[in-house]
Formats: sequence, C-alpha cells, structure tokens
Amino acid sequence: MEKYALIIEELTKRFGKVLALKGISFKASVGEIVGLLGPNGAGKTTTLKAIAGALKPTSGRVYVFGYDSFREQVKVRNLIGVVPELPGLSPELSVYDNLFFVGRIYGMKKHVVMDRIKELSEMLELKDLLRIKYAKLSKGLKRRVDIAAALIHDPKLLLLDEPTTGLDVISASALREYIVKLPREGKTIILSSHYIDEVMNIAHKVILLVKGTKLVEGSPLELKRILKLDKHVKIILDKPIDSSVFDIIAKHIETKSIGYDLRFRHNIVEMRSSNVVKTINEVSDLIRKAGHEIVDIEVVPPSWSDVFKKYIEGFSAKNCEACPLYRGGCIG
Repeated sequence: MEKYALIIEELTKRFGKVLALKGISFKASVGEIVGLLGPNGAGKTTTLKAIAGALKPTSGRVYVFGYDSFREQVKVRNLIGVVPELPGLSPELSVYDNLFFVGRIYGMKKHVVMDRIKELSEMLELKDLLRIKYAKLSKGLKRRVDIAAALIHDPKLLLLDEPTTGLDVISASALREYIVKLPREGKTIILSSHYIDEVMNIAHKVILLVKGTKLVEGSPLELKRILKLDKHVKIILDKPIDSSVFDIIAKHIETKSIGYDLRFRHNIVEMRSSNVVKTINEVSDLIRKAGHEIVDIEVVPPSWSDVFKKYIEGFSAKNCEACPLYRGGCIG
C-alpha cells in the first residue's frame, strides 16, 4: 500500500515572464487533508492544476500514488477527482443526468454508474434532488453535487479549489462536515482556500503559499507553536476611563516595556502583551489607584489571522534577523 497519495518535488511553473511556482515541495499521506492557504495569486490553483496533470511543470515532478501526473495522465486521471472553483456541470441537465454523464466519461458501465449515484446521493443527501435541474439549485446544493461528480468514479485523491466561496454560513458549515468525513473512506484531500479558519479547522497539515513560494508547512498546532505571538488583553472597568488615566497607563507600559498597541474606548482598556501576568498586575494597580473598579479581564490568544500575518510579514522582511521565521537561514 502506498504511504503517500501525493509527492511534489521542486515544482516550478512559469507563464512567460511570471514565475507562478518557485520550486515548491510537499507530500500528502493517504487519508490526509492538506490545506493550501495563501492570498490571491499565491499559486494555489496553479498547484492544483499541476497535480491534476492539466499543466506541464516548467521543472520538477508531481507524483500521484507513484504515477507522474503529467507524463502518465491516463493512469492518474482515474485516481483524481476535481472540484473546480467555478461550477463545471451542465445547468440544463438534472442532477442525476449530470452525474450519469460524468460517470460515463470516466468509462464506467451503466449499472456501475447507477449504483454509484445511489450511494453518493445517500452520503451527500441528494436523493430528493436527483430529478431537479442543476441550474435550479442553491449555491450550497450545487457544491454538494459538484463533490458528488468529483467522487463518481471513486477516486483516491480529491482536489477542492475554494469549495465554500460564495456560500452562506450554514451551507459552508454543512459542506465542511461532508469534507471531514471523506478521509474515513480512505480519500486524500487537497483543499485550496483563502479562508484561514476553514482550513485550520479541518486540515491535518497546512501549506502556506506566498507569491509562488512555500513559506511554511506543518500541522495547525505546529504553526502556532513556531511563533510565540503576544496575547490580546482586555480590561473592562466599572465606568468610562478618563484620557488622563489612559496617558498614565500608556507611559507606564512604554517605560516598563510590558505592552503595546494600547487603546481605550468607553470603559474598556486593550493592549497586547508577551508577559500577560505582569501586564495585568501593573496596569490593574494603576487603574485602581485612579479610582476605578475592574469588572472583568479577558485574555485572548492570537487568531489564525494574526499567525499568518506574522508569517507573511516575516517573508517580506528586508532584515532577515528581524524576520519571525528566521532560523539562521533565509527561506525566501
């Protein structure tokens, strides 16, 4: 049995003068969900197209279950299912006819396609939609049908390109639940998205791409552990704070270097700190001396947006040693 569903080695892709991918490498184990994160233009879709064999690499190799994705397209074709960012099914055909047509394109026998449609319609809750035209479905239901079409030939590797873009919160949540179930059936998933929380909540491993470069790779917990980001401290008072008190706090945390990004609104004082206990104790003393009572204190860990902002800032830093990703050598 293959250990890796996908192996990418030094993948580079150039479009004229534009270098879209700059020698990226990573692996996906069988049954793993790998998230490709990055801003627009990072190279996520280009990577998916290279995996599917739709793009010839300028250099490097892509192997799907041991087969070269471009040189052995016929073998790879049946191993991969693709859900593109934009719907690709016929709007005038019914859900059933769309799925049947896709199955026949893959060379499946009629009775096999029919059995598979029945299986997928139960798994993805499509039974009541099979006779409805694809064009009549909501965006959320269309995406569910798109996934069914990608799974019709029972591929081992599923490529999802921005699967929840444009969906409402409920539809996106339901779709993520279906995605999470797929590895239980032995499916490996490569999920491309610019929604950070979405990827972090369902991926086993995350690849951050920026301008065609693989910036960092690891599990969600590993990525947060690498950067020891400062926490957000919020102190809620019994009454609005006076600007003079705020000035005293601002001078103190600057002099003692115990916090930064200080701001206040009405009865709330907020700041960021690397030494939360020391900051809370000293600021609380100042607040009480000014005649205020503290109603509540909240300490919020860094968000995923904070984490990736730091990674991208590190990649863009001109001073290598100031870069939060610097480990004695430059990755960019």
